[in-house]
Amino acid sequence: MAATTPTAVTPRTTAPAPARTSPAAAPAAPPPAPAPATPAQQINAEAVVTQYYQDLTDHNYAAAWALGGANIAGESYSQYVAGFGTTASISLGTVSRFGSDQVSAVLYATQSDGSVKVFDGTYTVSGGVLVGAAIKQEQ
Repeated sequence: MAATTPTAVTPRTTAPAPARTSPAAAPAAPPPAPAPATPAQQINAEAVVTQYYQDLTDHNYAAAWALGGANIAGESYSQYVAGFGTTASISLGTVSRFGSDQVSAVLYATQSDGSVKVFDGTYTVSGGVLVGAAIKQEQ
């Protein structure tokens, strides 16, 4: 008979499973209180106006509409898009903030025939979208 060599057996240990808590055991933290307006939020109002006109220049009318065009156009989406039919590009000449939610801008709308229309406007931004505008074409 052949002799067998005993082999060492390493005992297995398992860590205890982590304690489970029910969802009701830990109350949810209350939402943080809104912070007061900061200069960064004022800059965000400028960024919204700038992005709005960039979207129009890029002919991304759906994005411009969603960024507040729907709030300031006073017309249907199809009429809104048709209103930019002869606009080749739009650039902002100046953008200045005079409040946490209002931006003043001069814009130059280059038409497909090469002519340029100049507009002066005041925009109101809330919640990251345009909610109001007073725009007039310069003569």
